[in-house]
Amino acid sequence: MDMTDRGRLKQHLISWATASPLAGPPGAGVGTLVLADAAHIPAVTAAGLVGPRTLLLAPDDGTGGPASAVGYQGSLTEPGDEFSNGQDFFLQTHAYAASPFMTVFGPTVVRVFDQNDFEAFLADADRALTEGVFPEFLITSSVLLADPAALSGAHDPVDGPALRLYADRDGQVSTSPTGAVLGTVDDSLDTLTERFARTGPGAAALDAVLPAETRADALRSRPFLARYLEAVTALRSLMARGVTGLRVSGFGSRLTPELAAAGAAADLADPTLPIVLYGDEDAYVVAGSRLFAVDRRAARALECLLATSGEVGDLVPADEVDQLAELFARHALSLPVPVRVPAAAR
Repeated sequence: MDMTDRGRLKQHLISWATASPLAGPPGAGVGTLVLADAAHIPAVTAAGLVGPRTLLLAPDDGTGGPASAVGYQGSLTEPGDEFSNGQDFFLQTHAYAASPFMTVFGPTVVRVFDQNDFEAFLADADRALTEGVFPEFLITSSVLLADPAALSGAHDPVDGPALRLYADRDGQVSTSPTGAVLGTVDDSLDTLTERFARTGPGAAALDAVLPAETRADALRSRPFLARYLEAVTALRSLMARGVTGLRVSGFGSRLTPELAAAGAAADLADPTLPIVLYGDEDAYVVAGSRLFAVDRRAARALECLLATSGEVGDLVPADEVDQLAELFARHALSLPVPVRVPAAAR
């Protein structure tokens, strides 16, 4: 089977596991299509699922296989197994509940395979919220959590059959190996996309292993989950840069004690807002894909702004709000919420 570029393979596997967008313009066919059986290659090709941009992955039995697919050994769908492209790239798959006890040797995808995994995920999120303690394995720079939007209830406009598909050994097709069946390898992309729209992205990612009502109830009672996973991503990004030992504002602590005392937490339900992280002396802001260091005074001003939806009262002097706005402007950003400072503070 054809030898693909390592960087392209890595990008497609990340997209396939997490539903993150692929670089470049959309095109015909599925972005990443993983087959559990190479015998389905003719069917998915005839159905129009394979296009110019498609990375098609199929098991390699050692015979070379069809030139249209990238061969792999191992598995991307079994807990404890390892995927290999037959060259120099390896990817482990771990079940969430077992991950704290597993050794990470390299790139690893952590999945929720059953209700036990889901309950362990929720327990970790609850602990992060109340104690500020994040699971070490999850913030390791080489680890990715599969299907984060389905686990948090976040809106994901990118996910769908045009981005990623998995076909099991029986030819049943889903967007995720743990998701609801959308059709078969003989179905067209339009048909699968229509069924995906009716099923919903969360169900399409997890309904094969987790009752829909169980997931819905958990997400409804934890509106902070999407923010939690954004915080995990921010911590992982900083760890990749060698920065560790940070706390996340709103998760177990605040830089500004008055916020915690007042129970201000408007930011916890909005994953799109910037995230403030801080250590004993340093502080950082993550805003979307941007990450920059700030002084602790700016970090306090920002967390007050976020936690109170701009109703900072006398927590932040007007000149500090102005300085924060100037800081954001230097980074080509605007303040994320309108600020209301009492006249007496000006």
